[in-house]
Amino acid sequence: MFRYLFYSLFFLLMVPDSYAQTAGYAQTSRLDSLWNDPAIEQRIEKGIEANRKGNFTIPIPAFKGATEIEIRQVKNDFYFGANAFMVNGFETKERNERFESLFSSLFNLAVVPFFWKTLEPEQGHPRFDTASAPLYRRPPPDRVLEFCRKYDITPKGHCLVWNNPTHSIPDWLPKDTAVIEQLFAQRIRTIAGRYGSSIHMWDVVNEALHYFPGVIMPEDYVFKSFTVAQSVFPAGTQIMINDVTSLWQTNNQEYSPYYLLIQGLLQRNIGIKAIGLQFHFFSEDLFRETLAGKAMTPAQLFNILDLYGKFEKPLQVSEITIPTLPNNEEGRNNQAKLTRNYYRLWFSHPDVQAIIWWNPADGTAVKGEDKWNGGFVNNDFSPKPAYDVLNNLINKEWKTTIHNTRIPDGANSYSFRGFYGDYLVRIRQGKKITEQKISFHQHENH
Repeated sequence: MFRYLFYSLFFLLMVPDSYAQTAGYAQTSRLDSLWNDPAIEQRIEKGIEANRKGNFTIPIPAFKGATEIEIRQVKNDFYFGANAFMVNGFETKERNERFESLFSSLFNLAVVPFFWKTLEPEQGHPRFDTASAPLYRRPPPDRVLEFCRKYDITPKGHCLVWNNPTHSIPDWLPKDTAVIEQLFAQRIRTIAGRYGSSIHMWDVVNEALHYFPGVIMPEDYVFKSFTVAQSVFPAGTQIMINDVTSLWQTNNQEYSPYYLLIQGLLQRNIGIKAIGLQFHFFSEDLFRETLAGKAMTPAQLFNILDLYGKFEKPLQVSEITIPTLPNNEEGRNNQAKLTRNYYRLWFSHPDVQAIIWWNPADGTAVKGEDKWNGGFVNNDFSPKPAYDVLNNLINKEWKTTIHNTRIPDGANSYSFRGFYGDYLVRIRQGKKITEQKISFHQHENH
């Protein structure tokens, strides 16, 4: 026995951390130790309790006799979302219905595609209406809004201006920057006129820091785009800026390009109402470093959220791809563990307003993204472990349910602590049963 312990200790001391992995992407004990750190866990738990829950009181009608109350939360105040690019986009009615059921069972926010290239493939003929010709992963906005209304889901428009030639810049766009500037403004005004009253959250400029050498953009186009947007959308509209995953890896904090861009826009009186922070693992090296506990650590994530929280604007983890690498049981378990760790951390932070997964199902992404198998369900909608994680967090851990509870005779109210959101309250007094929907919103408690 002592010889076994000696060799075991020798192996742990002498073998490098990377060798302890059972495969190239296997998680290490170092990663687990970072997330199990008592200080990190305490901050997460205390943050969820302080930032996502409140003390609520429900009035009870006067009644002589036994009163029972049942309380069930039906919707969270916090935004949990995904892109809705596959609404009515599958090859059969059954698969479309399964996608709707999956989406609506988890999410209360849907990203609506407004990519210029596919929304207006022919100049002057935008594909707004549900009767528009179908394009893969680009359903007409009106169709997605019908889906949102059907399931009481909040829509978010994405995006008004983006310099990406593959996904956003239309082929017919001229090279004259003065004309481009006018067309940008016209596009924003047209969309605001049609959707300003139905969509109250917009990514105005997407990935401004990503440079494409072959794309000509007007000078200071980010500032000009926001100037137009804030002049034409209703006052309560949440106009946002959104940028890429590398912002989480910055070491120079407030001197990073994204921070300085936002700071400069705000100093020029641009009314940015929220800040988007993408979180795509589109680098195998980054993913390996993360699983080894050397990148995207909880401390680093908290530091970035604290940094951008200084702007006192809501933060959205706006686009999430957590890969299934390798695409086997080990990879699925990696994805699930990271999903739980990240979601709990993001949900705990006081400035985070929304967490938005990108592609719900494997085999539906654009070319290049598919290699990551970043869905939380397989292409046949069978759940991965990451789905179980999301379902347990969103629909169980982070929703409050109080089963039939006896109210003391003569009591005129019932108080409880729960998550902010919408509740269905059922009160039984003798043979009389009353039901009502009550909302407890966080902003009403400040």
